[in-house]
Amino acid sequence: MMKNQISSEIHLFILWENARYKEWQIIEDIKNNFKILGLYEINWSKEKFSENLSRFYGRKLPVGSNKEKHCGVGPFLLIVVEDYSPKYMQRKTSKGVEIVNIKTFDSKSKYREWTGGGHKIHCTNSKKETDHDLTLLLGVNSCDYKKSKKDFSSKEVIKLNSDIVGSKGWKNIRELFYVLNNTIEYVVLRNFECLPDQYNMENHGDIDILSNNLIDMIWIMNGEKVFRPKYRVQYKVNIGGEVVLFDCRYVGDNYYDINWEKNILNNRVIVEDTFYAPNTYEYYYSLLYHAIIHKRKVPSDYIFQLWKMCEKVGINELDIKDFSEIKNMKNQLELFMESKGYNYTEPIDLSVFFNKNIIGTKISLNRWINENIFKRINSLINKV
Repeated sequence: MMKNQISSEIHLFILWENARYKEWQIIEDIKNNFKILGLYEINWSKEKFSENLSRFYGRKLPVGSNKEKHCGVGPFLLIVVEDYSPKYMQRKTSKGVEIVNIKTFDSKSKYREWTGGGHKIHCTNSKKETDHDLTLLLGVNSCDYKKSKKDFSSKEVIKLNSDIVGSKGWKNIRELFYVLNNTIEYVVLRNFECLPDQYNMENHGDIDILSNNLIDMIWIMNGEKVFRPKYRVQYKVNIGGEVVLFDCRYVGDNYYDINWEKNILNNRVIVEDTFYAPNTYEYYYSLLYHAIIHKRKVPSDYIFQLWKMCEKVGINELDIKDFSEIKNMKNQLELFMESKGYNYTEPIDLSVFFNKNIIGTKISLNRWINENIFKRINSLINKV
């Protein structure tokens, strides 16, 4: 199966240290198929090399891993190219059969043979992958890279002593969101009205974020787990020298119905050209669900926020007094859930309250044990 030919694209090749003995032969071959836009010798710090590699590939690669031994831990060569006539076809990859840019993919396969096999050569198979890799390595996506690029001399190799972006924390939240925008699919679920100028909203100190891949998100954000239990998904991130807390929700965690989580991501909108949030419709009903199902008592600021959005989602007949009654809110939510075919789902995260009484359902044994331990601890504290 072949897609229609498209306009030029930016791609990149990486020659890890153990492939560099063939670099000029590879560079000469690349010149015959692409326009070289930049050559960079990148030297990652020894103490952060394994962390950089893990963040780049989105999986844990500890110090001394087979990947490090195979590729080498010294300076590597980044070659940024422009493909003026990209063609996409199916190829068998490590992730199965995928539609890829066959010029970059086939070149990579050839260069891997030249360097003894294995994975000492990396390249991008799509524009999406290029944006991911280029943003992590140089801090810019392919579009911004091309805008800022001056004429290139093929003899010029720019030497950079720099780790993956965000390795020492983020300058500000705009920088973090720029990187997230170009690497993963995510949305800030709620309480984003103060962003990006403030990180914390009164009464809601953390940032609730939903992504399609928890592992990728954590590695890219360079987040540090706050609580030991596996089910807890709160992470702290260094932004501008401050610790900012993120509750990291992900597709399949039962925070919402999995199909709803997918739709929230698919229908997301960009806010202030900075970060992604749910569209008004998804925001309204996901906040309504959160207020009723995830809270022991509906916060007053949520009631006001929902009331303000009523007209935008086509609800005109309720005034704030009637709307604030839990019965009316529950009826409205049930109509929505039925119309979409969504189910009420008990979150995997046991720290999230699940209002079983509202929907008349039983809870899992783990949640029952957790809730009773919590009650017992509170009882003991109150007796002191």
